[in-house]
Amino acid sequence: MKKIITLSILSLLLISCVSTKQYKKFTATDEISQDKARIYLIRTGNFGGFIKFDVYQNSKENQIGVVGPKSYLCFDAPIGENKIIVKAESEKIYTINAVSGKTYYLRLVPKMGVNKARVDFEPLSVEEGIKETKKLKSPKMYYIE
Repeated sequence: MKKIITLSILSLLLISCVSTKQYKKFTATDEISQDKARIYLIRTGNFGGFIKFDVYQNSKENQIGVVGPKSYLCFDAPIGENKIIVKAESEKIYTINAVSGKTYYLRLVPKMGVNKARVDFEPLSVEEGIKETKKLKSPKMYYIE
């Protein structure tokens, strides 16, 4: 019984250690520019909670942030093709052909991996995305203008 309690406490500590960080301008409260689209990347559950997902846009040189459990990133992207690259155990790419003024919600779904969690993508409707983000933590910002 003591082992179970100890493991439970350690698991909770590990889950709470992974925070979400954003390295690009957080645009959730701004109006969308006509030459941009808005992208939300959300992570709703605790499964694989101690694993962070590194998120990049179009190349590994353009890191958007790091997503932990029950949180999200929000950024504006140029219209046209945008590759969202998420790295956990392996790298996964999702392409969004961004339309001017449109908002996209993409859920990052952790899956079992060999050593760490893998990630899958699940597009959400605007209504679902708004509902989900209201329940989540916004990222800690590492960006200033």
